[in-house]
Amino acid sequence: MNNKRTTQLNKKLKTFPPDVKDEFTKAKPHLEEYLTQQQLYEWVDSGIKIASQSNNAWDISVNMFRVSPIIIGSLKPDDFMKWLEAGTNLAIKHPMLGTAFFSSSPSLVQGMSSTNITDWASLGAQLYKDTWKSGTLSNRFFESSADLLEQLSFEELTRFVSFLDIVAKHSYDLSSECLTLALRLFPLVGEDKGRFISLSLNLVETGWRQLKAFYDASLKALPRVDRLQRKRFLDLSERLHLEGIINMPNTILEISQALQLIEKRDHCKLLDIAEPLLDLHPSSFSEFIKSSPIVLAKVSFDKLDAWCEEGKTLLKTNPDGGMAFFKIESSRSEKFLEEISSAVEFQTISNVIELYCRALAGEEIDLADSRDLVEKNIGWVAADSPTTEGSTVYLPETVDRYSKKSENFLWYKVVSTHQVGRMEFGSFRFRFDKPSTRFENTRNSLELKSTEGTNSNISATTDIQKFFNFFEDRQLSSDIFSVIEDGRVDAKVKDDYKGISKGYVSIQLDALKVRPNTQDLNAREALLELLVQISLGQKKSISVPKNYKEEALAIVKIARHAMDSRSSVEDTSEATVRIYAILIEVSNETVDEDDWDPLDFEEDESEGDNFSDPEGLKETLDSMGNSAGDDPADTQEDKYNSPQEVDYRGEFKPELTQLLEKLREQGQYKDGGNDTDSITQEMMDQFAKNSVELSQELNDGASGITSDEIVENMLKEVGLKKPESLEGGQGPLVHVDETGGELESDEPETFVYDEWDFRAGDYKPRWCIVRQKYMAEGEDSYYGSIVQSYGNLILQVRRQFELLVPETMRKERRLQDGEDIDIDDVIETMIDIKSGSSPNEKMYWRRNKVHRDVAVVFLLDTSASTAEAIDDSKSNSDQWNAPEDPVEYMLWLRSRRGEGTKRTYKRIIDLEKEALILLINAIEAIGDTYGIYGFSGYGRENVEFYTIKDVDELFSDRVKRRIDRIAPLHATRMGPAIRHSTSKLESIDARTKLLFMISDGRPQDRGYSREGVEKEYAVHDTRMALDEAKNKGINTFCLTVDRNGHDYLKTMMSDMGYEVLDDIYTLPHRLLYLYRKLTT
Repeated sequence: MNNKRTTQLNKKLKTFPPDVKDEFTKAKPHLEEYLTQQQLYEWVDSGIKIASQSNNAWDISVNMFRVSPIIIGSLKPDDFMKWLEAGTNLAIKHPMLGTAFFSSSPSLVQGMSSTNITDWASLGAQLYKDTWKSGTLSNRFFESSADLLEQLSFEELTRFVSFLDIVAKHSYDLSSECLTLALRLFPLVGEDKGRFISLSLNLVETGWRQLKAFYDASLKALPRVDRLQRKRFLDLSERLHLEGIINMPNTILEISQALQLIEKRDHCKLLDIAEPLLDLHPSSFSEFIKSSPIVLAKVSFDKLDAWCEEGKTLLKTNPDGGMAFFKIESSRSEKFLEEISSAVEFQTISNVIELYCRALAGEEIDLADSRDLVEKNIGWVAADSPTTEGSTVYLPETVDRYSKKSENFLWYKVVSTHQVGRMEFGSFRFRFDKPSTRFENTRNSLELKSTEGTNSNISATTDIQKFFNFFEDRQLSSDIFSVIEDGRVDAKVKDDYKGISKGYVSIQLDALKVRPNTQDLNAREALLELLVQISLGQKKSISVPKNYKEEALAIVKIARHAMDSRSSVEDTSEATVRIYAILIEVSNETVDEDDWDPLDFEEDESEGDNFSDPEGLKETLDSMGNSAGDDPADTQEDKYNSPQEVDYRGEFKPELTQLLEKLREQGQYKDGGNDTDSITQEMMDQFAKNSVELSQELNDGASGITSDEIVENMLKEVGLKKPESLEGGQGPLVHVDETGGELESDEPETFVYDEWDFRAGDYKPRWCIVRQKYMAEGEDSYYGSIVQSYGNLILQVRRQFELLVPETMRKERRLQDGEDIDIDDVIETMIDIKSGSSPNEKMYWRRNKVHRDVAVVFLLDTSASTAEAIDDSKSNSDQWNAPEDPVEYMLWLRSRRGEGTKRTYKRIIDLEKEALILLINAIEAIGDTYGIYGFSGYGRENVEFYTIKDVDELFSDRVKRRIDRIAPLHATRMGPAIRHSTSKLESIDARTKLLFMISDGRPQDRGYSREGVEKEYAVHDTRMALDEAKNKGINTFCLTVDRNGHDYLKTMMSDMGYEVLDDIYTLPHRLLYLYRKLTT
């Protein structure tokens, strides 16, 4: 550089803060390598021009000098000079943007042409309107440009800036939010970002206020859509918008939520079917998509297409009918879907199958969805698998295995029969000391050997656990026992229940078709698979390892003898010992392809009652238990895997079931003195540690729960089970003194409340924890079915309730002053004067605004006692008047069982749910604020408060689904639930506030209801909680279906309202009447 000119430039640089000269000095050597002398002069001159603009402009110059070495390394000298020119012009014209331009350049300009650099600067300038908000937006653009250009072409960037500019004319804040959200959105959009920008531009023109909601919705919607279909999704969304769909954010969210429920690989097929609807009736497109998951749960894609065609035909002649068809809100839609569907739902067949099961067993057996058992977290985790825990048959939600409904129904029937068979034929009544009738007993000798072996120190909680304790490999012994016992039950079912035998065999053969090939398994696993296929009636030859063919024949012989209709569960145990002794000697090694032989056992029939153990087995049994077995480290074999589950048999957990039954008995006889066999906490812990039925699920991690939690849940499950009561209503809970002090909780949605101790005449501070949670969701079809069944009543009630809604302006007469004279009152006054009577001087009228201002909380008792059958509570037919004579007793028991299968079994909770649905329809007609909550719990630290509909929540399909899942739970600790409900009403601004409780009995809970002198502890705390509500201006009312309610309600409610229903069937009508009366 020329010395004279350099001196002049240095002199000018010194007029600015030192940082300017310092950054120039650092950058100069780097630029001298690339720029000519003239270009260097222009560079430093640009810095001086920028710094000279204002007192603070030197900071922009510092930034320019600082980033110049980086930029010159990324651009050609000529392009560098274009960049310098663009930045200098921008900084001089809009100083506010200069710093952002230069600071953002290093991450952006590499590879850019000089034209794009100039245009980039212009885009930022385009957004600036000489205001600080526009400056903030423009700076944000420069800072985000590098991220934007990773996703957009420069042409798309230019269109996006035009979009931001248009939005900014309405709101700079909104434009800035759109820019921020776009940075997260563009990576999700896919290749055609231009389509999304076009849709955004269209929305600006027709409804710019939706933009923020649209971008938020798109962020949630796009990840739900198959990546290959996102461009199409946006195309279809744009078409919907152009066709006049107003609420685009909600529309794309609902469509994406439906798509999320369908496999992404099927999104293309679904959109192919749906797209023609846009030309026919745009709104039907989204309704079809939203309904498709429900339809596809019942039919295949081919039949979905047929369903769509039926709806299209209807749309052409009756648009409203077509829309109702696609919403599945018409009988034609449901009927057509039923016609083309082969699926059978548990909900539709549960009543029939329940009666069938009761007829088979001759006693009361309940049916439930398998998901209900899984939700209890007591050891069962397969929500789509049939099972039983000894008292209830659990079945999967839907069956669609076959192409015909009749075949799917048969599957349900066979599955139910097998589960009933387990209960009826003693699968859970195994007794260790009971001798086998078809095998020589070996269990006693095993017990003697074990006293000197490794298992002698393991205490057994149940007989079946005691049996499994003898085996080194518990998993293997459990698998063998399960297969043989299921085979025995199958044999017994086919022998005892001839009517279902043919269908039963067909389901068994179908199960055989999907069994794995033994040659794909290791040696031990192959022999166990052989056992499974024998239990399913396999007649064809099966490949077995050559080296273990004799062992395979021995297994077949033992299994066939055990799987006989004359066998007992004790025979199963003896067969388990024998087959285990064989299999434990078989290495679970890989078998070469050439080392398999077919085993043809078609002619090998059982020896009947003349069975003898296979040769050499006695020696194997004698050696079993003498040692701890081989060290796994000494053998070269793969890890053993249990056989694939047989679908119609489902989960079989004899250890857990026996434990639950023993716990139930312990709870029933707690006060009877029979506690010699009581289960201790130590025994429970030992059970959880040893049982393979629990360890398998815990190791899989499928349940996400610990063994301690399972044990606790099991204790809760049986601890709250209602003992049989001679009279209807809730059985007594034994009081447990609750020790300890105040409770603390830092968990979300938990609330701590005091409790009133009437003995001390004071509160126990922070004594109870209320755990608020949303009720689980079921199906909204339940709500619709109730509405349909009560259709006429609902219409009548809605009309009656609509009369409660006041007019906006109501005329008020006979006023001292008002809007005008009331001519009727003037005439009356003149008549009074003529007749000599004193006239009324109030002759004016005016219109006053009148509003209905009501807020109500419905508090629903969901305790275990609401599972009571309504018929039981209406009659005394269940009183236990058993004759003492054994012969008469058997006749009496048989007739009692027969009566049980004829009864109707609507429960108290079912009628409460129906009443709620009627009430909701009525309240929605008048617009009152209302919330619906259920409560239950177990102990003061676990008062469960279930939100069915929150007071500030709009009524929706979600609320409908929650109502479906209302079910009997645990105990009834009313006080904390009332206090929590009061806090909700207290936060609402309403003239009339009402807390309406619906209960079926006295408040009871662990440590809350005391027998004897202090029986009224819970009643007094509940009374105090109601008084607290009253003092806060909240009216309270209790409706109970407990006939004995007067005994305690007189104390509990005192001067507050309550009613005891003598006839529970009047509950829906009475609830409507009371609500109208209490809120008018």
